[in-house]
Amino acid sequence: MQRMRLLLWPFSVVYGLILSLRNWLFNKGFLKSYVIPNKSICVGNITVGGTGKSPMTIYIVELLRDFNPAILSRGYGRATKGPILAGDHETASTIGDEPFMYRQRFGKEVPIVVAEERKLGVEILNERYPNSTIVLDDAFQHRKVKAGLQLVLTTFDRPIFNDFPFPAGNLRETRNGLKRADIVVVTKCPEQVDEATKTHYIKQLHFPAEKVFFTTVVYGDLKPVFSAIWSAPEVVLLVTGIANPLPLKQHLEKQYEVELMAFPDHHAFTPNDLLSIRQKVATFASRRFAIVTTEKDAVRLLGFAETEGMKSLPWFYQTMSLEIDREEAFNNLLLKYVTGTNERSR
Repeated sequence: MQRMRLLLWPFSVVYGLILSLRNWLFNKGFLKSYVIPNKSICVGNITVGGTGKSPMTIYIVELLRDFNPAILSRGYGRATKGPILAGDHETASTIGDEPFMYRQRFGKEVPIVVAEERKLGVEILNERYPNSTIVLDDAFQHRKVKAGLQLVLTTFDRPIFNDFPFPAGNLRETRNGLKRADIVVVTKCPEQVDEATKTHYIKQLHFPAEKVFFTTVVYGDLKPVFSAIWSAPEVVLLVTGIANPLPLKQHLEKQYEVELMAFPDHHAFTPNDLLSIRQKVATFASRRFAIVTTEKDAVRLLGFAETEGMKSLPWFYQTMSLEIDREEAFNNLLLKYVTGTNERSR
């Protein structure tokens, strides 16, 4: 792996220079950004995939319930094009798995728009919901729009300061992009992180300590995807289409024997995939089993509800939430921004 990174390093240098030039053109005003007139919060990253943007987006929407939150997403992986305001008949195919997951969770209470060109999405929300606080899911590199508050997420086990630009590493741009952020969140931390480790991360990030937060995933109950009745299994088949399923696998292994079927991130399940899953559970013979997936994957599987035998299998999805260190300070930063009682310091 190290040798491969060395071979790819020249390409990473070129890629980083191109992205740095693009950012410089935006910073100097040669390329224009549309400043979102609403209160707006961008939940983004510099690392490719798997930093926990969806749980953070949900956390922020819950926090801002009194401030008319709305979600704006690209709608990655959908089969449609152009801006769409989510309605009653949307599916993961029409708006993307993450926006559909938000729709399933929040219903009509939280408007959801998907748009490759975020400016068009903002305009739809401004027309239909002019007092909304817009939460942008994954728009940090989409510099054609500028949110009022920028959050950048980086994982504990793959922090920005130990990574490199693509393709030698997993960074979408150079680490200098962090200068555009207002808040940095280190996600997917172990249950206990000592203060010395936190101090080390903050120093390596070169970011104000009061604006750096650490989060841990808290796993909740398993909930049925269809209508299965829970019966404690002897073995769990974990089926995922996410960037990194290993933390969830490790969590389930605390209670069950676990076998993993991992598909690529945002994978669009097919009938052949479902056949493979049925063939796999057939090997469990008479052992009690459950099929566990993520909430994001579950919304994609809903489209197969009427497939023969689908509902007869014990499908469940793992619920999860975030635990944030210095949670009150984090919440206050967001609430002060939304209420207009703070000034940007960066």
